[in-house]
Amino acid sequence: MIQEIGITTLKQLKNSNLLIVGYGSIGKKYSQSASNFFSKRRIHIFSKHLQKNNLEKYRSMKKLNYIILSNRANERVKFFKSLIKKGATYIFEKPISSKAFNNTQKKTFLNIIKKNKIKIKTGYCLRLNPAVEKLKKLLKKKYNKIVSIKMNTRTYLPSWREGDYKKSVSAKKKYGGGVINELSHELDLMLYLFGKPKALFAKYFNSKSLEIDTEDMVNIIFILNKNINLNMHLDFCSPSEKREIEILFSDNSKILLNLKNNSIETYSLRKTVLKKFSLSENFYPKSQIKKMISISNSKKNDEWMPEFLDSIHVLYIIKKIRESNFTNKLVQLKKNA
Repeated sequence: MIQEIGITTLKQLKNSNLLIVGYGSIGKKYSQSASNFFSKRRIHIFSKHLQKNNLEKYRSMKKLNYIILSNRANERVKFFKSLIKKGATYIFEKPISSKAFNNTQKKTFLNIIKKNKIKIKTGYCLRLNPAVEKLKKLLKKKYNKIVSIKMNTRTYLPSWREGDYKKSVSAKKKYGGGVINELSHELDLMLYLFGKPKALFAKYFNSKSLEIDTEDMVNIIFILNKNINLNMHLDFCSPSEKREIEILFSDNSKILLNLKNNSIETYSLRKTVLKKFSLSENFYPKSQIKKMISISNSKKNDEWMPEFLDSIHVLYIIKKIRESNFTNKLVQLKKNA
């Protein structure tokens, strides 16, 4: 641990408090992983389902330097505004809200962050996957040769958590559930790897196979530029799971990113190369907390901002996906929305 985050950081964390808001499946994973970085007595949980919770206690707490918002998507921004700690570093789980911001809301939100010198890591943890980082480096050299992109994610909601999946946040529209919000990781990966699309056409529906009130499948065509489309399929009603990005290039080569086994395969006319990456237990929550600490201690006050602005843009894209579905039309996208 000393090698990972440094002696100075360890001394600081010994006296720092971490608050985790929301104690669902992701909140519990953060709580378990936090003990690798924080003293157990300084890890605090706030949840509506736990007794003796007092928000005023945390408002008055000194050295509350780290806050993880893993509560329901429709409550995250509201809770953030109710517990603003100057100079603190936050993790906003994804999506950061259940609704897109209008221009006034976005401006107000960013002003609060700037005024209070707040730093933020979003819940889009796939950016930290070493296979994704490797792909990002490969694309720097080959982006101009891209011919087509396919993103295909199939998973099965009943296998995500213990208990009745029908009662989970993911299955309920009023809490910001549904496959589009729940698999918005893919929308963030698109922005991270390929940039902002110029237009989209989307259709989604409820297969009725899960007996929930949200959409469980969506197909989207994104227009990245005049030469490249990105085809995306997302569902959480497929027992046969898959999480892949396939990229074809004009030099007759192909890259296949497989996030089920954390590998990259590169194909050419001459050879195929497979590279696998090993992820430690609880890799994502540990890496998220480690990155949050790194952001907190960085002298670059705005290094986290591009990712955070992308997370706001994801909300805008989700809004436009729904617009396209209802109008049955191609929808143009603004770059700075």
